Amino acid sequence: MIAWLRLAFGNLRVNRRRTGITLLSVAVGVGGLVFLWAFIDGINVQMINNMTGYVTGDLKVHQRGFHDDREMNIAVAERWNLAEEMSSVTGVAATTPRVTGNALASHADESRALQVMGVDSTKEPQVTRLDRSIIRGRYLEGDNEIVMGVDAASALSTSPGDELVLVVQAADGSIGADRFEVVGVFETGIKRIDGFVAQMPLASAQALYAFEGRFTEIAARVEGSDQLEAVVDSLQNQLQGRNVEVLGWPALMPSLVQMVAFHDAVAYIVIFVVFVVVAAGIVNTILMSVLERGREFGVMMALGTPSSRIIWLVLLETTILAGLGYLLGVVLGLSLTGYFGSQGLDFSAYIKAMDTMPGLSSIVYPTIEFSRLVVIGIVVVSVALLAALLPAWKASRNSPLEAMGARRNVINRIRRIHWEVTSDHRLLIFAQMALRSVFRNPRRSVITASATAFGLAAYLFLYAFADGFFEQMIHNSTQQLSGHVQVMEEGHDVDLSPALRIADSQVLRQRLQERPEVEAAAPRVVLRAMVANPGKSLPVELVGIAAEQEQDVTELSGYMEQGTYVQPGESGIVIGQKLAEEINARLGDKLVITVQQAGGDLSSSAQAIRGIYRTGSDLFDTEYAFIDINTARNLGGLQEDEVSRIVLRLSDRSESGALALALNRSLAEHGLVAQDWEALLPVVVQMVEMSQVDFHLILSVVFVVVAIGVMNTMVMSVMERTPELGVMLALGTRGGQLQLTILFEAFFLAVLGMLAGTVVGSLLVHWLGTTGIDLSSISGALEAIPGVTDRIYPVLILDHIWLPSLLLFLCSVLVALYPAWRASRLDPVEAIRHG
Repeated sequence: MIAWLRLAFGNLRVNRRRTGITLLSVAVGVGGLVFLWAFIDGINVQMINNMTGYVTGDLKVHQRGFHDDREMNIAVAERWNLAEEMSSVTGVAATTPRVTGNALASHADESRALQVMGVDSTKEPQVTRLDRSIIRGRYLEGDNEIVMGVDAASALSTSPGDELVLVVQAADGSIGADRFEVVGVFETGIKRIDGFVAQMPLASAQALYAFEGRFTEIAARVEGSDQLEAVVDSLQNQLQGRNVEVLGWPALMPSLVQMVAFHDAVAYIVIFVVFVVVAAGIVNTILMSVLERGREFGVMMALGTPSSRIIWLVLLETTILAGLGYLLGVVLGLSLTGYFGSQGLDFSAYIKAMDTMPGLSSIVYPTIEFSRLVVIGIVVVSVALLAALLPAWKASRNSPLEAMGARRNVINRIRRIHWEVTSDHRLLIFAQMALRSVFRNPRRSVITASATAFGLAAYLFLYAFADGFFEQMIHNSTQQLSGHVQVMEEGHDVDLSPALRIADSQVLRQRLQERPEVEAAAPRVVLRAMVANPGKSLPVELVGIAAEQEQDVTELSGYMEQGTYVQPGESGIVIGQKLAEEINARLGDKLVITVQQAGGDLSSSAQAIRGIYRTGSDLFDTEYAFIDINTARNLGGLQEDEVSRIVLRLSDRSESGALALALNRSLAEHGLVAQDWEALLPVVVQMVEMSQVDFHLILSVVFVVVAIGVMNTMVMSVMERTPELGVMLALGTRGGQLQLTILFEAFFLAVLGMLAGTVVGSLLVHWLGTTGIDLSSISGALEAIPGVTDRIYPVLILDHIWLPSLLLFLCSVLVALYPAWRASRLDPVEAIRHG
């Protein structure tokens, strides 16, 4: 064994260039995989750590039934001393009691729905770290104080020292209200927390919600994340018979678990494609490396080496190359990951999109998981061995004379070709010679062209998958809610104040509908509101619609699960299925709707649930409720012909931006603005933009891997033909002519690769575009993404793929410059004696 290892290392040292090329191919592929996987894992780890670290804690204890029903009368009694009992369990680092509820917060003319947490300011910092995120003012110290996120403070135009009015539905069903001093503003970088979470002293929350002597939950932090499951089991045993439930963060935040699952599913699709590309690069390089050594194997067999020993030697050398390349790639990947793990990848430009991913902040830090390195190592070594096995076996089956005589046949063919070529020096002759060389050795040509083909097929699939995802998201979001363009008074998109209204709306709507781009127009009254039934209240965006006109603009009426859609002139409210589940409401139940009017007064109305819709989007099905437009006018204090917005549907979505610009010029004098769907749905737009950044990062890695693979294969191809090129030089071919011939070969091989890649990629996209990519196993996660269903249909958009396809083609041709230059500088005598 030692002797064979020496021989293998000796062979690798003899041809350092070939060894270096192979190592480079493996190392770049492995490094790209390590970094991409670390980036994806970093997003998941950050989401989990931030949600548990800032708000939730690692686990909670509720009275049984509270987590499912969310009714505040299902409470933990203070006299039970659960916090002290929990602290005695091994693995529990700290505990803290809380009272958590929803409130409508008001300051001056501004209002906003908040999730309010009553906390013990001495114990809460031991479980979560929100107190360490204060950027203005201070943390809680006295009674009737409140701290809130920077986005909530901005929306309410408050700062430390201001007074805030909170209106809530108390645990006994009554309406509670009180004034609180804003003493601090925190910033976590997570929009869901910074925009909608507030904390106040525990005693103040108990008084506000009529909750004296009771808690909604006891939160706890465990000593290590790997101990969570064991600690939950221990607490369940410890508290058995106490009518309480112990829930770890996966049970508390199933949407987070599903989002991680969705992210992993998409990541595995992408990683699989990258694996295929990396594997193709390794296979091409190894195949060319083994095929180049035919004469060497012939000499070994002539000297008496058994064919089995040749196979063994090739596999041993391949294992060494794959192992060394893997180690170099791990070093490269860990170096990239270490740098960005400390500096972070800045996604602050896409913060609205990141709001759809709970717990994700603007800076992402890649994270290494050891198991990923093991998987990559196993795949890389296995692929390399499989790539080497077949050509090694075929080489060992050749007779020594066949292996050593291959070069003489090549030289004779080159002499004949050269005689034809040197008879005419026109450019066409070199192209003919290059084309003839491509078809003379189909095996080598297929291996070289396949690097480009695999790269292009991977590009087409990844782009089609991303575009199909984005197109579905945009189409469904605009058809379910926003339409293509909306007209409103300036500022209404920020605070939804009833004071911001359009007068003479019928005249304006008629004018808008007469425009050639507009298919339909519908009026709306949009208000921020709280909807409540006995024991539960939640904030919603209340939309008053003229049902007949609305159905010409959006398609929500087609998503009804129970009951009927809003009917003109009739009372009743239509809510999403998720909202119905959250407040435990059924068809026919009455909900109390509370809104703040333009003058600051509160207005309320009781409306029976006449319909429940389901779009499949958790955000949409929770946050929007619909009533008749006249009922909404009465609640908001608007006059008969006044509306908040006019929504337009266009015949061509792509014209929305141009129409919005044109309307803004004509409506500016009336104080009105027009917004296209991109301005109306910034979350959707930024999700698309952020995902495109992710894909561009991934595709950049794929591009580098493909480029290195193509270059390596081309260099190997030229190295294999060194004797042939030496004969050409010896027969009088000039260096420039040789370069031109090799570049022509690269061009033809790139064309063949692009054609093959286009066919394979297009067929794959067509098949998946018909059947769809089934993500139903993680459908719960898709509810957090607006407009996305559980089946994605890839779609090819020419505008998106022509540039990367062109770049890949140019890369496939230009990488031949180096081997062509090297070939032109060969010494003819040494080249003929090569190998």
